[in-house]
Amino acid sequence: MSPSQRRQESVAVTGIGISCALGTGAEQVWRAVRSGASGIGKAQRLDVSTLSCRYAGEVRSVPADVPRTGIRPDRATRLALAAVSEAVEGADLRLADHDAYRVGVAVGTSVGGLEHGERFHWDILRDGPTAGARHQLTSYPLYTSADAISVAFRLRGPKVVLSNACAAGSNSIGYAVDAIREGRADVMIAGGVDVLDILSLAGFDSLNALDTEPCAPYSRSTGTSLGEGAAFLVLEAESLARERRAPTLGYVLGYATTSDGYHATAPDPAGNGAYRAMRRSLAQASLAPEDVDYVNGHGTGTPTNDKAETKAVADLFSPAAPAPMSSTKSQVGHMLGAAGAMEAAICVLALRDGILPPTVNVTEPADVPRDIVANHARPHLLDVVVSNSFAFGGNNCSLVLGRRPVPPADVPDHRVVITGAGPVTALGSGRRDFLDALRAGASAVGDARLTDVSLSRTRRVAELDSAACRRHVDPAYARRLDQIGLLTLAASRLAVGDAGLRISKANAERVGMVFGTFSGPMQTVAQLSETIGTVGPHRVNPRLFPNSVMNAAAGHACLALRIRGPLSTLATGCVSGLSGLGYAADLVRRGEADVMLAVSADELTPLLHGGFDRLGLLSDDAPRPYTAPAGGTVLGTGGAALVVESLEHALERGATILAEVKGHAVTSDAYRVAGNDPSGRAWAESFTRALDHAGLTADDIGTVYGDARGTAAIDTAEAAAVTRVWQPGQVRLSNLSPYVGHVHSTTSMMSAVCAIETVRSGWSPDVPAPSASTPSSPSTPGPVDAYLRTSADAGRACLVTAANWGGTYASLVLAPYDGPAAKTAVR
Repeated sequence: MSPSQRRQESVAVTGIGISCALGTGAEQVWRAVRSGASGIGKAQRLDVSTLSCRYAGEVRSVPADVPRTGIRPDRATRLALAAVSEAVEGADLRLADHDAYRVGVAVGTSVGGLEHGERFHWDILRDGPTAGARHQLTSYPLYTSADAISVAFRLRGPKVVLSNACAAGSNSIGYAVDAIREGRADVMIAGGVDVLDILSLAGFDSLNALDTEPCAPYSRSTGTSLGEGAAFLVLEAESLARERRAPTLGYVLGYATTSDGYHATAPDPAGNGAYRAMRRSLAQASLAPEDVDYVNGHGTGTPTNDKAETKAVADLFSPAAPAPMSSTKSQVGHMLGAAGAMEAAICVLALRDGILPPTVNVTEPADVPRDIVANHARPHLLDVVVSNSFAFGGNNCSLVLGRRPVPPADVPDHRVVITGAGPVTALGSGRRDFLDALRAGASAVGDARLTDVSLSRTRRVAELDSAACRRHVDPAYARRLDQIGLLTLAASRLAVGDAGLRISKANAERVGMVFGTFSGPMQTVAQLSETIGTVGPHRVNPRLFPNSVMNAAAGHACLALRIRGPLSTLATGCVSGLSGLGYAADLVRRGEADVMLAVSADELTPLLHGGFDRLGLLSDDAPRPYTAPAGGTVLGTGGAALVVESLEHALERGATILAEVKGHAVTSDAYRVAGNDPSGRAWAESFTRALDHAGLTADDIGTVYGDARGTAAIDTAEAAAVTRVWQPGQVRLSNLSPYVGHVHSTTSMMSAVCAIETVRSGWSPDVPAPSASTPSSPSTPGPVDAYLRTSADAGRACLVTAANWGGTYASLVLAPYDGPAAKTAVR
């Protein structure tokens, strides 16, 4: 992104919507917070009779009157839609007045529609493979609520789902701020949603992390209370909000994420990661600790969190006394992926009214050695507040919010290059072995030998033996990891080795990771779900539960590799890997890190395979993308990691530069939840916006790596999108699904590994020619075969693209590096 396209300004909060245990509606909730009310009570909706804790922050009345989306919304989606509706109305935002491609949505969630996935699983366990309702499979994914918001409000701009556990809500706001400041969006609707689920309650209970009474953070600190709900903010560029005279409530001034690299579940007791997140977020806003008037703490009520956080806050303000601090979780419970968004909303209202929200349930305030705003709200002059969110896997995120806009610090505009790649695939692991197999025309698609596919009618898969991963992982560490953890760490180690990168104590804080996944830890979640459904929630294995969150694999990889820089996890379905690569490039471009690992991994499990088969999406043969009628896809498994770093850093350490990341974009078609617009308009828009970001035109692209997978919805849309931007014969179209299967969010990352070679030599894998009439754009007819057979010249840029079910599209442009000291030899 050129500096002229960036916005060096604060981001305004113009609308807030909340639904939580204290009620529905931001003003109603804020009144309850100020009065010291608690929404934590005896759980009623879920049977927790066998657990040690009976208390939770339950939403007693879920809004029923929500915008229509064409599907029967699950509990999480209804909560999200209600909160977004309130926020948009409060912002007086007439969405029709805006370019839909410049209004986006960022959602933080940890659980999503898990309840529907559990019901489907339990029905199968009870009644056999044909049981379970198909609609539960389309409401189960974490991205469903984001798709519903996009459809309901006709948002076609950047769409992302963050799932770094309890830091997801805050990270979603930070991601949205970046989208606005980088000039990709004018307005972003950002927040989080999560619902109480028996797996979460059972898992936290198995760790002895729940309080038997309503939680008392920073005082009793004997455990947390889980909660549920949704909170969303309307965020706008300050100048645009001022221009339309929007009712501005406050400003987001900065944010930062960090990794502890300490433990899979426990925070660093020294609070170092939390401290660095707060320091960095303040530095973004050109502020210092002495400018902070209040800290809304993560404040879960567990002894390890409370001790680590209060130490980090004390260190931040040292040698002065810390600013007042309190925990909203004492009133609404720990809302997991929605927690950070809820707390950010409360901070904005606190800034507006000059009132400190309380920490309730403090029985002996005089015994607490710090100002935690015990039990009662109080007036206080507020200009700047910090809101903290910390999570399993050592994820930390801090937001800085203010009553007035503050000019942000100058942001660099580094060139971003790729210096290493680590594919772990069914064709082979490591860049050389993977590319050699593709050059030889090998395919990993075949009948299942290692995977239980008894829930499906077809046996076709692209399998990967776990031994291929274990060769790259320390045996002692491998025992802690599930399937996705192995894939993630193996790919990361291969990429780091390929880049010749040494991560040490001296540079660990300047190395980060963005992890993307579609499937997440399905293997672990299925094990826990089966235990709950057949034996009971009280028998959940405490060793398994920490690996059940989407960001667990990334946390393990950071711990093993000693990575302590920015850390985030994306779960926007099949675009997660490529979107994560774009996010990682942005963080490097902006100087938040010198090096980022962009990693994606996806499992192949019996339930996943069976679910896709129930939806009628699987093939009995090899996948043939771009063929009509579509024969179905073949699921694969694997991981891929790319080392992304600033050009200056790569040159300084003498790295081999493989390619340059020139630009990227994400769009949404707002067409239908679990459906894709066959016209390909929004997908084509992702191409043109990525090219614009790169400063290139369609003529500069030699090869497009597509994400068609043998299914009608995706293949039709992609063919139409390609023909909207390029004429037949103008560009070569390549695709990896015939070779590695459909590896969800990871196929596009494997394509990026291939594209690194393509920009050097012009080679790319051949795709079987369509065997029948091929879908094409209604406005620009033309056979896709002409794109498949076109040869590409060496030295031309590549565009890699990905699509998710539900209409999210990501595109990224890679180009040859043409600067000084370039080295392009394949290791």
